[in-house]
Amino acid sequence: MKTHNFAAIALTTALLAGSGLAQEAASVAPSPPAPPPTAPRAPPPPMTITQVKPNLYFIVGGGGNSELLTTANGALLVDTKNLNDKDYGDLMTLISSVTDKPVKVVIDTHHHADHTGNNEKFIAAGTKVIGQETMPKILENYTTRLAPHTPAAPTTLYSKFMRVRLGKHTDARLYHFGPGHTGADTLVYFGNQKAIAFGDLLVMDPTVPNYDAGNGGGSLLGLQHALAESLKLRWDVAFPGHGGKTFTRDEVKAYKTKIDTLITRIKAAIDAGTPKEELIASLNTADLGWKIGGQFWAPPERVDALVAELSGK
Repeated sequence: MKTHNFAAIALTTALLAGSGLAQEAASVAPSPPAPPPTAPRAPPPPMTITQVKPNLYFIVGGGGNSELLTTANGALLVDTKNLNDKDYGDLMTLISSVTDKPVKVVIDTHHHADHTGNNEKFIAAGTKVIGQETMPKILENYTTRLAPHTPAAPTTLYSKFMRVRLGKHTDARLYHFGPGHTGADTLVYFGNQKAIAFGDLLVMDPTVPNYDAGNGGGSLLGLQHALAESLKLRWDVAFPGHGGKTFTRDEVKAYKTKIDTLITRIKAAIDAGTPKEELIASLNTADLGWKIGGQFWAPPERVDALVAELSGK
């Protein structure tokens, strides 16, 4: 009997040991291979400044484009780029490379944070910041991932037109032709230099046109109207809100023609009874160089606004 007991104990011990080995083997089984590391995102290109006309400069990078007019009485800056210390520091370094005068006036082309981000820093320095009178109301409901908080509103407001003088013979003229890219767009016309800054009413391909409907107050028909009105002014160089090059007058005309074509196609799709949820996907815009969709066109509230505007309902 003792022999059998010892045999049973030995068998039980072996089985337990085998079970433990199996568990240990399972615990050390190789894990599935880890996915390859995501390639680090390339850093944005450095901010640059280029002289385009006498005393007029184009500043690209760090958010939306900016324009700088220098005078003996101080500088005028259009748009203040993304809110962060680096972009603000780079902007001020470039400004100081072409003038030793302070920025006396900032003009906001619209409320988006990649164009107004550093308003607060200029206001703190005593700079007058000018924007269309609808901007503060729009900013009350504006949230963005482009900045840690809502940008500061302009300190000086205008309605349809304003002339900003920096000396007897140097000025900029501000025009608001109604809602377009947003509800508070400003075009900045430099009459002496025969140049005009559009903000995001004009963007370079492949960036698609964007009308910020809903709380932003934008209008695609209004964008079309603003482009048409701008062509009544005398200028030969245009600054887009995004893109690294200026536009000629003929290039702006061609851009407006593409907007005209887009509006015609949207109206035709609506008149044909295309359901709202299929409208954007139904549009053929490859020949225009635009891929319509994404955050600028696909959200239901933007489609609703588009249909309401272009169907007349």
